Amino acid sequence: MEITNISATKVSTESWGEFVEFPLVTVMSKYDEYNNADGDNPQARRKWMGPVGDVVVEVETDAGITGVGHGNWATGAIATIVDETLSKLVVGEDPREREKLWDMMYRATIPFGRKGAAIEAISAVDLALWDIAGKEADKPVYELLGGPVDDEIPCYASNLHPVDHDTLAEEAIDYAEKGFDAMKLRFRYGPEAGRKGMEENERIVRTVRDAVGDELEIAGDAYMGWSVKYAKRMVERLEPYDMAWVEEPVIPDDIDGYAEVREAAPMPISGGEHEFTRWGHKELLEREAVDILQPDVHRCGGLTELLKIDAMASAHDVPVIPHTGTNPHLHFIAASTNSPMAEYFPIPEWYRERQAEQDKDSTYADAIYQNPPNAENGTLQLPEGVGLSAELNQDALDHFAVE
Repeated sequence: MEITNISATKVSTESWGEFVEFPLVTVMSKYDEYNNADGDNPQARRKWMGPVGDVVVEVETDAGITGVGHGNWATGAIATIVDETLSKLVVGEDPREREKLWDMMYRATIPFGRKGAAIEAISAVDLALWDIAGKEADKPVYELLGGPVDDEIPCYASNLHPVDHDTLAEEAIDYAEKGFDAMKLRFRYGPEAGRKGMEENERIVRTVRDAVGDELEIAGDAYMGWSVKYAKRMVERLEPYDMAWVEEPVIPDDIDGYAEVREAAPMPISGGEHEFTRWGHKELLEREAVDILQPDVHRCGGLTELLKIDAMASAHDVPVIPHTGTNPHLHFIAASTNSPMAEYFPIPEWYRERQAEQDKDSTYADAIYQNPPNAENGTLQLPEGVGLSAELNQDALDHFAVE
């Protein structure tokens, strides 16, 4: 079998819906123009995230099999790298030689890669190659990885943006009633908001804990928006709430800071969604910077690289809970004994109601795929179909495509 063509389609961040406009602390919150902590600047994140959210890559073969993958974020740079560099390397090659092709792509992009857009582009191509492998074998990819370790996948409800405390409590209760044993909230403030911001962050956690009781797991995401000093004070305040983890407390390159926060924290510290390749995650593990590793298969180097990251994490007794619950992640989780759960983005009922009142579509996750995951009673079924379950919703892709 031979690769005959590669195409890349840029997808607008509009496909992610309005959840990117909800209030939360981010890595850019220190700048007023990009701060939406109070919900009064809904375009704040879109201003720095850019117009392109994902890039869908399709790899065609002479066997009539087309594989689909996507790289996350990096604006349109992923498409440029695929078109101008990666396509020149892999067209004419055998798509089954994934290790060789990954190494070729990585080495060829070293002068401008190693992290960021180049690795995200490699991720997209690699996922498409795995999709081809599953389709050729007429099996789901998790079967190629050794078969499922269980017949369903536990997941946590990852939303809980602090739009207001009553809505937050109602949403948390709704998730508990729907069978989720764990959920993740977003913190609202960073150092720029001072002590009042710390008090509000604590109140957000207290609101959710009071709403769901002591039996459910609660995690919180700081999205790189804290400093080391602030994070150490914040995790101390949060000790009474028995949190499952605090996520991305500082910027990803401050690994010493991560380790310092982890040493001080009474709860686990997680990170890795903005890290790249086995080498980046190796540093997090060897420096004991995180208790939970959260790589993203659409960023870290694809499934070929995620398997290596998972093996390293397992050797360090660190669980892997990937960022987002896309179908490629579910195939990985299904076949890993070191990945206990998936992240899942339920659509909040209050959001559905608001969209219905405005006669808008309430879907804001995985819009470009035919069969996005759907949780029931806090679990996800194993992905259906052959390959990576990555059949495109062509109408949605055409609608959200960016020239």
